[in-house]
Amino acid sequence: MKKIIALILAVCTLFALWGCKDKEFEPVESTEEEARVIATFEYENKKYELKYELYRALFLNMAKEYDGGDKSFWSKPEAADAISEINSKIFSFAGDIFAAIHLSRKIGYDPYSSDAEKLIDEYIATSVNGDGESFEGFGGDYSLYLKFLKDSNLNYSTQVLLYRYAIAYDKVIEYYRGNVDKDSPTANMKDGALEYTKDDVLAFYESDDSVRVSLIVINSLYISKEKAESKRDAIAAAATEEEALSKAIGLTSGDANDILNGIVIGKNSLDHAYYSDVTKAAFELELSETSELIELSLERRDEYWILYRMQKTDEHFEKEYENIASVYVSQKIGEILDGVKSSLLSSMKTTDDFESLDHSSIKMQ
Repeated sequence: MKKIIALILAVCTLFALWGCKDKEFEPVESTEEEARVIATFEYENKKYELKYELYRALFLNMAKEYDGGDKSFWSKPEAADAISEINSKIFSFAGDIFAAIHLSRKIGYDPYSSDAEKLIDEYIATSVNGDGESFEGFGGDYSLYLKFLKDSNLNYSTQVLLYRYAIAYDKVIEYYRGNVDKDSPTANMKDGALEYTKDDVLAFYESDDSVRVSLIVINSLYISKEKAESKRDAIAAAATEEEALSKAIGLTSGDANDILNGIVIGKNSLDHAYYSDVTKAAFELELSETSELIELSLERRDEYWILYRMQKTDEHFEKEYENIASVYVSQKIGEILDGVKSSLLSSMKTTDDFESLDHSSIKMQ
C-alpha cells in the first residue's frame, strides 16, 4: 500500500511544479458492495466512514505478507492472528487519513471543497496524460489508468480518498510549519502557527522522543536486495562507529552528511503512511547498533534504508540546529495529528458488515 501512496503523492508533487488541467475524465461510481460501511469514527461532531473499498485495498495489499499467495490460508484457524494484526493496521491507517482530513477542516481548509475537488480532477488528469515533461502517465488512456488502479487493488473512489488525504495532510503541514522561503520570497509567504524556542528544540533533542541515526540509503534500482543485505551486514560487523560510518561511505552512494552527521527522528516526526517502519526501527536500536534493511517506496523510486544509532552530542545539536528544529516542528505536528487520530480510534464502532467479512473471498471485482 505504501507504493500506492507514494504514487499518489508523487502526482500531487508534480502539480506543484507543472500547473493545472481541466477535468477530463468521468468518475466511476462505487458498487453497492464497495460502498458498504465497515466501521465509523466520530470526533467533534464529525463522522467518518471506513468503507469496504478501502478495507479491501489495504487488506489485499497486506495479505501477501501473511499468506504467501495462498488464499486458502484465510479459511484456516491459524489465520485469526493474521487477520487481527491486519485489522489493527487498517484501522490505524484509516485513523491517519481521517485525522488529517479532520485537522485540515479545523485549520480552515475543507478537503471536500470545490477547490479540493478541482485539484483531485487535475491530479487524475495528470496521472492519465502525464505532465508533458518527465512523467508519462498512461498516454491519455483512461482505461489503462483504471486497470492500473484495479491491479493495485484500488477503485476510483479509494484513489480519490487517498488524494484527499494527501491534500489535507499538506495543508496541515503548511499551516503549522509555514511556507517561508528566504531564498525565493513570495507575496503569499506566511510563518507557521507553531511557536518555539531553542530551549524547546534542545529539550526535544535530549529527550527519549528523539533519536540520532546515521541514514544510509541504497537505490534499489541499481542494487539487488541480496547485495543490499550484504552491505548492511558489513556495516553491522564494524567494531567501532568510525569504522561503521567509513564502511557506509565506501559501500553506498548515500548522502555523506546524512551518514557522517546523522539525522534526528522523532516518534511522531515522520508521516506514518510512508515511514512507520523507519520510526519503529530507529527507536528499537541500541547505541552503535545497525538496523535491518528497510524497504521504502518513495514518489518515483524505491530505496533500501539502513539506520545506525548514534550518540547525541552538544556539538551535533549546534551544528545541525536548523535541521533539528525542522524535525521538532514535524514532531509537534505529528503529536497534534496523533491526538486527533487517538480520539477517532477510541470512538470507532464496527458494523455488521465487518463482523460478517469472509477474508478468503476478498478480491477485486
